Amino acid sequence: MNDANLPARAAPAPLEYVDSREAAHLADLDDSYDLWIDGAPAAPLTGRYFTTLNPATEEPLARVAEGGEEDVAAAVEAARRAYDKTWGKLPAGERSKFLFRIARMLQERSRELAVLETLDGGKPIKES
Repeated sequence: MNDANLPARAAPAPLEYVDSREAAHLADLDDSYDLWIDGAPAAPLTGRYFTTLNPATEEPLARVAEGGEEDVAAAVEAARRAYDKTWGKLPAGERSKFLFRIARMLQERSRELAVLETLDGGKPIKES
C-alpha cells in the first residue's frame, strides 16, 4: 500500500506547557518565620535568624528564627501547660479526632511539603 491510499491526517494540536506538580513556585513561602510557641509566632529570645538557601541555585528561600535554650524552655513550659490544662484531660477518642485531622492536613499538603524539602535540602523529589 502506498501513501496515496492512506487517509489524510490532521496535524497534531500544539502541546501546551504545564508546570510540573513539583514546580518550586507551588511552595508558598513567607519571607521570614518566627518560632511557634504557645500557639502563636514568637520572636526568638536569642534575637538570631538564619537564611535557608536553595542548594541548587544558592538563592535565599526564607529567613528562619534560631531558638536557644531559653526558647526551648519556653516551648516546653507552654507544652506542659497545654497538656495539664486541656490535652491531658481530653478522652482518648477526642484526642484521636484532633490527631487524625492533623494527619489529614499534612497529607493534603504533602506535595507542597515535599517540594519545600527538596528546595531546602536539595534531595530528589522522589525521596522527599
